[in-house]
Amino acid sequence: MKTAKPWMLILMVSLLVLTGCSNQVAQSKKYFRIKTIEFNEAAEKRNLTLVVKRPKALSILGGRPMVATRDDDSLVQLSHHFWLESPKVLLQDIFNQWASGHWHKVSYQEPANEAYQVLESRILAFEKQQQSARLSIEFQLYDQDRLLLFSRQLSHNQVIDGEGYRAFARAIGQALEQVLKELAHEL
Repeated sequence: MKTAKPWMLILMVSLLVLTGCSNQVAQSKKYFRIKTIEFNEAAEKRNLTLVVKRPKALSILGGRPMVATRDDDSLVQLSHHFWLESPKVLLQDIFNQWASGHWHKVSYQEPANEAYQVLESRILAFEKQQQSARLSIEFQLYDQDRLLLFSRQLSHNQVIDGEGYRAFARAIGQALEQVLKELAHEL
């Protein structure tokens, strides 16, 4: 009887391992955006310019991957589910849209020769937590001399209606809509 040569045995084992690994389906990355929110204009707009600063956020909340809370309250970045833009960019654009219904003019930069206010914000939660979308944002409104006019943390948990991260994206948009309604009422 002939015995198999060691190199032949190594080759066969290698082929079996490669065959087993090649049957996995590659994960494709999915990108989500927040659905456009319809804002009601205020009865009377403030006759000022509002400068909307980009929100601040912890790195895990400010990046493009979606974030979920585990049972032990730790946050985890999802590897195949992403926001189209980071939450900081998404929210700045949405705040700009919202503010255009409440202020005479909205800008990303401070104007040179006119009165203005500055809206700053910090994202405290922007995540999926079991079957709810959890949103918490801290807002500060300053005048042009950096005098604090308003400071408030607003939060909303929205039940996710449906399965998957598409339903989460829809729910976080609804939570954001509620937070902005409350902000309009508070200001």
